[in-house]
Amino acid sequence: MKKILSFFMAIVLSCSLVTTAFAAESSDTTNKNANVQIIGKYDGPLSNVMKSSRTALSSNLVNVRVNSYATYDKNDGITVYVKLYTPWYEFADPEFTSMSGSASVNLRNDTTTKYFYESEDGSNTISTDIDTGVTGNSGDEGTVSVSGVATANNALAGGGAFAISYDIEIP
Repeated sequence: MKKILSFFMAIVLSCSLVTTAFAAESSDTTNKNANVQIIGKYDGPLSNVMKSSRTALSSNLVNVRVNSYATYDKNDGITVYVKLYTPWYEFADPEFTSMSGSASVNLRNDTTTKYFYESEDGSNTISTDIDTGVTGNSGDEGTVSVSGVATANNALAGGGAFAISYDIEIP
């Protein structure tokens, strides 16, 4: 058993010696990213956010997930990121073709809405970022709401709607 363990450790050690070290990011990039903070997020199945009594959910629809998060930068304000995807273990190739909708930020009882459109050529994910320009003071609380529709060749029964909402707080 000792010989097997020694052999295994020798392999691990030799592999660690041949790995490549990467240089640190430039200070400009590091400083810019240091000001950006995630202030809210949502990740869940598309089927949990689409509620309609008139339409039945397709079996393909339950595989699609929505991932969204909002970041805050003192200079640029709130940016909302939206991504539709399918986990690798549920659906191998959804072939997204388009996504459009709106992102609203409600902060201090003032709502700002921006619209987005993104197209792909049969990609397995589709995403976009929306610069809202909304700024606030430390401790301000609000809500991000994202709604839209997406189309895909092998998922969503050709097309599907989504609407999510999550809380944010300015750091």
